[in-house]
Amino acid sequence: VGSHLLYQLTTNNNPVRAIYRNKNKLALTKKIFSYYSENPDILFNKIDWVEADLLDIPILTEAFKGITHVYHAAAFVSFEPDKYHLLRKTNIEGTANIVNISIANKIEKLCYVSSVATIGSATSKDPLNELTLWNPEADNSVYSITKYGAEMEVWRGTQEGLDAVIVNPGVIIGPGIWNYGSGNIFKKVYNGLPFYTKGVTGYVGIEDVVLPMIKLMESPIKNERFILVSENWPYKQFIDKIATSLTVKAPSKT
Repeated sequence: VGSHLLYQLTTNNNPVRAIYRNKNKLALTKKIFSYYSENPDILFNKIDWVEADLLDIPILTEAFKGITHVYHAAAFVSFEPDKYHLLRKTNIEGTANIVNISIANKIEKLCYVSSVATIGSATSKDPLNELTLWNPEADNSVYSITKYGAEMEVWRGTQEGLDAVIVNPGVIIGPGIWNYGSGNIFKKVYNGLPFYTKGVTGYVGIEDVVLPMIKLMESPIKNERFILVSENWPYKQFIDKIATSLTVKAPSKT
């Protein structure tokens, strides 16, 4: 999300400062820029890049100087229970640092990228919405637990005077790095996925994530969250669509 957001912000001629953890991430960002532009270096070089880590408070504080609006899209994604403590450090503690420094620097507005994974579980046939309550007794993944904890840090910040909005995207689809995130689904289908996974989930295009984020930050809306989902598809329908588009064989069994 962060790289696509940076492209849109620089295209709109917004002055941008962005933090990165290592130089490999810069190369990945430039690659994503190249999907949109024949001259990615022009926009890429407009960005004021700062090497920092969400857990390194002194460097992070320095990066916030002169900033008025903050987009927080960084996260660690894993559904493996043994990664729980690392997920907590990055997703909850890292977000708490962003919130605290935003308050200290009187940031005008924060936009946090959460996930539909933090929306409560369905208790009826009614669709889930932004007001659906989190169910701590449900079989929540370690990822969703820590993203929910991160949201709580943002809401805590709003009680301390910070204006903020949260977006909760579904599975994000768009040009990206095919070894990571939802892009890896395309790679697996291309290489021959042996079976379908049962279930249904919500999908959204990357532009339908970053453009609403920018609009929300430019609007007077504050202290609300927004689910960003275009359509709910069964996994089978989604995988079949990918296989057809890539002209490869779809899985034959569930």
